[in-house]
Amino acid sequence: MFKKSLLASSFALALLSGCSNQVKDNNLILDQEWQPDIYNIVVSHVGDVDNVRFWVRRAPTYEDGYPHALACVEVAQPLEPNRFYIANLNTYGLNQVYNCEEDYWRYSNLVDPYASREVDLSAWDPKAAQRRYSSYPVNMNTNMDGVQGMLTGHGQLRLVFSDLFPVNEYQLTNKGVQTLFEVIDNLKHLPVDELTIYGVADSSGNYKKNRVLADRRAQSVRTFLVEEGLNYMPMKLRGTVENGLSTPQQRVMQRRFVIEVRFRTDEK
Repeated sequence: MFKKSLLASSFALALLSGCSNQVKDNNLILDQEWQPDIYNIVVSHVGDVDNVRFWVRRAPTYEDGYPHALACVEVAQPLEPNRFYIANLNTYGLNQVYNCEEDYWRYSNLVDPYASREVDLSAWDPKAAQRRYSSYPVNMNTNMDGVQGMLTGHGQLRLVFSDLFPVNEYQLTNKGVQTLFEVIDNLKHLPVDELTIYGVADSSGNYKKNRVLADRRAQSVRTFLVEEGLNYMPMKLRGTVENGLSTPQQRVMQRRFVIEVRFRTDEK
C-alpha cells in the first residue's frame, strides 16, 4: 500500500513539473515534436542567442477560433526584463503579451494589438530599420518566397531562410542561389555595418559530424556573398546544431538558415 501511494505521489509531482516546460538545446531528440519548433521560433527572434533563456508556460493548443497552434513562452535576456510571447507554431510568429495566464491568447492581452499591421513594412527600407518600435520583434516583408524578415532590435534585421541546402549537404540548391542573389541586390543599397551568418544542421546522427556540416554551410554562404559582390561587408560565421526530429519529412522543416544584418545607426 505504501509503495502504491509513493508511486501515485511521484506521478502527481511529475504532472505538476510538466506544467512549465523549459526547452534546452541539448542535442537530444525531444519527446514532444512541438518543443523543437518553439526552440527554433525563439532563437530566430531574439537578439542575443548565446544568453537567452526561456520557458514554455502554456503548451501549444488550438484556442477559441484560432486556426493555428499557439503556445505562451517567457523569455529572459541579459539587461532586459523577462517578457511573455505568444508563439505561433504554424507561422513561426512571436507576439508579445502581458502574461501567460489562462486566457493569454485574448486580444486584450496583446502588448501591441496593431503589431500585425507592421508586416507591410519592407525589410529593405533603411528608414524602417532606423525607427524605434514599442516592442520587438517586428515582422518585415521581404517580398521573397522562403525568406522571413524581422527586426529584433533597433537597426537589427534577421533574415530566416528555408531550403537553402539539400539534406546533409552544404552546397546551395538552385533555388537557394537565386534567393541569395535577390538578397545581395537589396543589401548593396543598405547601410550595413556587419553580417552574422548562421549555418544550421539538425542533431540526428553524429553531433560532431553535424557541427562540421553547420560550419560548412555558413562558410558556403559567406563565400557566395563575397564572390557575388559583398566582399566589402564585415562578416562573422557561426554554426549551430538544432534538436533533431525522427523523420526526414520533419527535418525538412528544420533546415532553416539565418543571416543577421546590423545596420549603421545614428547612435554610432
